[in-house]
Formats: sequence, C-alpha cells, structure tokens
Amino acid sequence: MDKQIVLQLYDYGVWANEKLLAQASALSDDQLRRPFTQHAFTVLGSFAHLVSAEWRWHQAWSGTPMGEPITLEQVPTIAEVRARWEPLWVARRAFLETLAPEQLAQTFARTIRGQTQSTILWHALVHVANHGTQHRSEIALMLTELGHSPGDLDMIWYFLGK
Repeated sequence: MDKQIVLQLYDYGVWANEKLLAQASALSDDQLRRPFTQHAFTVLGSFAHLVSAEWRWHQAWSGTPMGEPITLEQVPTIAEVRARWEPLWVARRAFLETLAPEQLAQTFARTIRGQTQSTILWHALVHVANHGTQHRSEIALMLTELGHSPGDLDMIWYFLGK
C-alpha cells in the first residue's frame, strides 16, 4: 500500500467533513437531534459516532489504550464536534506522515471489549477511511432532507479542487 494513497483518503475525508459541518452548522438543535431511521440515527449522533470511532482507532494505531467512546453528551453541538475533530485531523496526519512502507504492511492489534483483534495496519487505515465515507453519505442524506445539502461529495471533486 502506498502511503500517499492513505494520506489522500484522509485528506479527502477532512474536505468532505468540512462540507458537512458547514451545512450542519445552520441546523437548529431540534434538526440536529431528529431521528431519521428506525435506529434513531441523527445528524449530531452520526457526527459523534464518527469522531469517536476515528479517535479510538487513532489511539490504537498510536499505541495508546483506546478510551471510552465519545458520547453525544460530550459533543452536544456542531462546535463541540469540530473542537474534538480538528485536533485529530492534525494528529492523524502527523502520524500517517511518519509511517514507512514496511510499517503499513505490519500486523497491528487492538483490544476492544476485552478481545484482541489483529489485522494489517493499512487494512485498518483504509477501513476507517471507508467507514467515514459510509457515515458521511448518511449525514449528507439527512442534511439534504432538512434542506441543507452539502453538494457533491464525490472524491473526484476533491481532486479537482471544487
């Protein structure tokens, strides 16, 4: 796996997250907390899930014990989501920059719910980037239904600088 591809995946993710956060900032508290599915996903809850998952994976990659998931109560506003996310974007970029090709191919282990899971580091990195894509698409749909479409989130628009 080429490190530059991994970096591009995460840079794209930040670009797309910024577009979503900009639109979500215009929502009322009721709109941010409105459930959209039978699983009670909300715009704010989806952002909380993404921030939490990305932080916890980053902790594991960095050799730090994974903390407890970030709860909706810890990020009750879009400003709080941004305040948790922006330092992660910087820390994650710095971590990714340090990786040598052989490190990307090494086995990586994390412990979650008392079980140790092992995978190749680049698999975990791509998994988290892909996980973000899934949830960003769900948030984009919710925002669109609320009249605040983020516009095109296709990766090609990121590459073309739109």
